[in-house]
Amino acid sequence: MKKELGLFVTLLTIGTLAGCTNQKDQETSQASTAETTATTMVESTQTQKSSQSETSQSTASTSQAVSEDSSNTSSTTDIYSQIQAVFPDLVLPKDVPLASGKVLNAATAGSQSDASILYYGLDQQLSLNDKALNEETPLAAFQSKDYQSADEAAAAVNVTGDDGGQAVDLGYGITGHMQGAAGSSYLSWQEGNWSLTVRAVNQEEQDPVPVAKEVVAYLEEAMLPAPEVGQITIDMGKNDHTATTVVWQQEKILRTVQHQDARSALEMAVSMNQ
Repeated sequence: MKKELGLFVTLLTIGTLAGCTNQKDQETSQASTAETTATTMVESTQTQKSSQSETSQSTASTSQAVSEDSSNTSSTTDIYSQIQAVFPDLVLPKDVPLASGKVLNAATAGSQSDASILYYGLDQQLSLNDKALNEETPLAAFQSKDYQSADEAAAAVNVTGDDGGQAVDLGYGITGHMQGAAGSSYLSWQEGNWSLTVRAVNQEEQDPVPVAKEVVAYLEEAMLPAPEVGQITIDMGKNDHTATTVVWQQEKILRTVQHQDARSALEMAVSMNQ
């Protein structure tokens, strides 16, 4: 009987110890699980905050870029209005192409009958005719001059087109003629009352044909003012604002547009079409 009682006590003790061990294991497991869950929640919260911060920064950057673009557009619109106020009766360029991020500035001179405008693409907006513009390099120009007669105005166009030399297919049914002189190659053609010439520098191995074809293709889609006499000269040897000149006569008025980029000069002239 004593042996049986001793065995019972032993089994009871073992059972109690096992129960305590299981309870401790469960408590340890629960604590570990709680700690892991808390850590995961903290990491998730930190990730969410980081993501929200990055999104806010991205949104702020986008808003700033849009704001700057809107500001530049507003400044450009204002300068056009200011120039028109100086010469209220003149037909002026409504589009002066600029490099991305630049702001249009301008300086005016003369009167209604003999007006000159220089255009600048700068990083900041200056007032019209600001003296600081004297230290800057213009990218484009416009002139309007009244003559005593239509014949005088027509003569001032100084047409340079020539149909001599080698024939060149420029596309759209237009044929140009190329010839060389004094180290240059001249490619000329006619479109309506417009004479067009591209000058290339042989020493620089320049080719006038691709430029001429680009001009022809553009003028198939865009409409220049209708002149009585007009001349477009693209000088590939220049890189200042006189590189491309578009000049035309309408009655007694001679108008001239210049830009350092050929396509941009054409766009300026097209913006004046009425």
